[in-house]
Amino acid sequence: MSGNARQAASACLRLLEEALYPSHVACALCNREALLDEHNLCAACASTLVPCGVLDAPPPLDGLFAAYQYKGGAVAGIHALKYSNQTRLAPFFADAIDLPPEWEIDSVVPVPLHPLKQWLRTYNQSELIAKSLCRRLHLKLNAKLLRRTRFTQTQTALDEFERAKNVANAFSASNAAKGLSVLLIDDVTTTHSTLLACAVALKQAGASHVYAACACSAGKHDEEQSE
Repeated sequence: MSGNARQAASACLRLLEEALYPSHVACALCNREALLDEHNLCAACASTLVPCGVLDAPPPLDGLFAAYQYKGGAVAGIHALKYSNQTRLAPFFADAIDLPPEWEIDSVVPVPLHPLKQWLRTYNQSELIAKSLCRRLHLKLNAKLLRRTRFTQTQTALDEFERAKNVANAFSASNAAKGLSVLLIDDVTTTHSTLLACAVALKQAGASHVYAACACSAGKHDEEQSE
């Protein structure tokens, strides 16, 4: 498929999505018709969202940002995006990511799923968020810079040490990352173990900087946590 054909197909999909889920009529999170605020949220959903912002970035990350704390409507939204095929929510979370102006980004890389998990889910929610962010900020997406080399168990029930061990050496980066300033995109971060494992692989491949931006940040005390 040519570039023009892909652009036309993408435009048609956006028009279809707008027809099915009107952005100025239904709440972006709960999809109920209501009076909406400037973020296309109903009052009930808006009241549960807690902005997050810039977080401490443990090395080898050079910066870390999360749009929301992982609670309230953000939890419902992430679960709908990941497990209920509600891909319409990817632009909502992407629009809430406000990158620090000092971050100079060459390539945007979604945290990859294992091929089997992506086949089972049919899509990578982090890649959908990354694509929406790239469209808004005119950044370059390069999902081929990073791949997951082994199937890992879900992180949800693991403690911090177990999470780090679970994803250690689970990623491999392309040599094309050499000299690039890379922005990782993920849906939720808790202990940052997945982001750190990705950053290690990218730095080993020669990336000059590795930043990360997530839709949500979950505290270790939160009952519902990230994969």
